[in-house]
Amino acid sequence: MITKPRILLYSHDTYGLGHLRRSLSIAGQIAQDVPGSHQLLLTGSMVAGAFGLPPRLDMVKLPAISKRSTGQYKTRTLPLTLKQTLTWREQIILQAAVNFKPDLVLVDKAAAGVQGELLPALRHLKTWSPRTKIVLGMRDIEDSPAVTRGEWEEKGTHALLNDVYHHILFYGQCDIFDPVSAYGMTAVAAAKFVECGYLRRAKTARRASAVRRELGVADKPLVVVTVGGGGDGYDILKTYLDMVAAQEEDALYHSLLVTGPLMPRAKRKALQREAKAIRSRAVKMLEFTPDLTSYLKAADLMVGMAGYNTVCEILSLQKRALLIPRSRVRAEQRIRAEGLAERGLAHLLYPEDLTPERLAAGIETALADPLPDVALNLDGLTRVSQAIAAMLAEKAPPVNANGDGLRQELMEMSL
Repeated sequence: MITKPRILLYSHDTYGLGHLRRSLSIAGQIAQDVPGSHQLLLTGSMVAGAFGLPPRLDMVKLPAISKRSTGQYKTRTLPLTLKQTLTWREQIILQAAVNFKPDLVLVDKAAAGVQGELLPALRHLKTWSPRTKIVLGMRDIEDSPAVTRGEWEEKGTHALLNDVYHHILFYGQCDIFDPVSAYGMTAVAAAKFVECGYLRRAKTARRASAVRRELGVADKPLVVVTVGGGGDGYDILKTYLDMVAAQEEDALYHSLLVTGPLMPRAKRKALQREAKAIRSRAVKMLEFTPDLTSYLKAADLMVGMAGYNTVCEILSLQKRALLIPRSRVRAEQRIRAEGLAERGLAHLLYPEDLTPERLAAGIETALADPLPDVALNLDGLTRVSQAIAAMLAEKAPPVNANGDGLRQELMEMSL
C-alpha cells in the first residue's frame, strides 16, 4: 500500500458546474477515507475557488473554454483561438502529470479530454510511469446510445477503455441504465467496470429551519428553482417569474431562484428587474451559492433541470422535484428525468411544453404528492473511495504486451 498516494483528478468543466462539483465531492470522500493522500485537481471552471476544498487538495486552473448550444467549443474569455487555448491546456495537463507524478489519475467523463487534450499526458504516464493507475469516472448517462456509440467510434474511446484505462467507475445503477450494453463496451472494458451507485449529497452546512428563517418563509411552501450553472437556464426562470406575476397578489408559496454564475449578465439583470417588479417579499433571487444543498434541504419542492448533481441532491434529500430537462446538445437529462418520473421519484415537464400555466399546474401537482420513497443505491461516494483505495493497494499493473503499438495509437490520436 502506498503510504502517501498522489491522486490527480481531471475535470474539463466546459459547461455548467456538474463536473467540478462531482470531482470535489469525490475528492472530499477520498481525503476522509485514504489517510495521507494528496490530491491535485485540474479544472477549467470559472468558479472553482468559490467552493470549500478538502484537506490536502490543491487546484490547477485550466484556461476556460465553453460549449455552444450547437455542441461546438469556444474560448470563454481569453483573446485566443480555440486551438491556442486547447494547446495551452494540453501543456498544463502534461506538466501536471510530469511534475506531480501521480499514483492514480481519475478522469471525469471524457476519456480523451476535450478534443484529445489528455492524450499527451496519458502517453507520458503509460510510457514513463506504468505503475500509475488510470481510472475513468462515468456519470449514470452520457447521451443516447446511438449518439454515444458514434462519438466513441469517432474519438477512439473504445481503444482507450480497452488499452489505457485500468478501471472504469460507474456513478449509477445498471438496472436503471446499463452503459455496458447501451454503448457497446467490449468484453475487455466491461471486465474493468465497477458499479458504484449514485453519489449521495445529503450533507448540509445549515439547518433547514435556519434557512427558512433567512428567507422569511412562514407557513407556506418553499419552492427552490435552480438551473445549475445557468448558461441555458434563462427560459425556465423567466417562465417561473411570469407565472408568479400572473398569480393573485397573495403568493401561493415562497420562491427562491438561483440563476447560476454562468448565466449571461444581460439575462441575469433582466430577471432581477422582473423579480423586483413583482414586489413580493415571497420571491428572492441569488446569483450563486456554494451551499445550494442547504437551500434544497429547506425546500418543499425543487424546480429545475435534470443534471446529474441536481438529481443526486434531490434523491439524497428525498425531495419532491419537478424536472425540466435540458433539450439541446445532449439527451442525457431527458433520459434521466424520464427514468425518475417512471419510478415516481420526480415529476416531468418537457421544455417544449413550458408555459406559465403548465408550470403552475406541475408545481401544484408535485406539492400535493407525498415525499418520494427513494430506494436507489446512493452509496456511490463511499464505494468510489473504497475502490480507489483498493486500486492503490494493488500490485503494479503489467506492462501492456502491445506497449509499442499502444504508444503509437496514442501518438496518432493526439492533436
